Amino acid sequence: MNDLTPGRLDLHIAEHIAWITIDNPGRRNAMSASMWRQVPDLLTKVADDPAVRVVVLTGAGDAFSAGANINELDEIEGGREESVTVTAERALLTCPLPTIALINGLCIGGGCQLAAACDIRITDTGATFGITPAKLGIVYPASSIARLTELVGPANAKLLLFSADFFDAARALQMRLVDEITDDARGRATALATTIAGRSQLTVRASKQLIDMASRGESLDERRQYWQDLSTESGESAEGISAFLQRRPPEFPFHG
Repeated sequence: MNDLTPGRLDLHIAEHIAWITIDNPGRRNAMSASMWRQVPDLLTKVADDPAVRVVVLTGAGDAFSAGANINELDEIEGGREESVTVTAERALLTCPLPTIALINGLCIGGGCQLAAACDIRITDTGATFGITPAKLGIVYPASSIARLTELVGPANAKLLLFSADFFDAARALQMRLVDEITDDARGRATALATTIAGRSQLTVRASKQLIDMASRGESLDERRQYWQDLSTESGESAEGISAFLQRRPPEFPFHG
């Protein structure tokens, strides 16, 4: 794949799971400007699809993403806070569906930015992580710094950003940059996504929204009451309790 080939994001939907795959193998899945712009559009598409309950973001071949395509850096960053990377990051952070980053191989720079914006990060044992703006004289976006600090804490965020060094999966787990490490990351991500897709989607969506609000220090009372009322009015909780007592799989009425 040459410099003129921008790569793409592939979307595949199966069993209530939307698989979004970063596909630019000639550049180890580096994200071109056009690929960054695809992220919000794809997330809007899957969020509007009633068949989709979980999103899994991963990379084709032997890499998650080596980051932004350096050849297009001026277009990607553009000297603005609201760069295409920040827009893509915000789309992931605000997606109403649960998002899982399935990390394989390299997860560097913008790859880490995308993975960090997902709700859950699962990695294989051979993955490599790094956040490298200090190698290029770039100031990492404010929203990305805030998210990174939320995940790993101030000391580890400084270690990652000051050094621009690469770290293995075990160290990434220790830092809390990832949530799980396994020899079969795809199998684990598939199993987890399938489990989440089978739960009450009202509970899942309410939990995501309320957890995100709590992390921002916002009051939960009013929104929690909204979801509780919806659970009662839709029959979601009644069905869940009835199914539990009858020892049968629930048929939840809420579909988003």
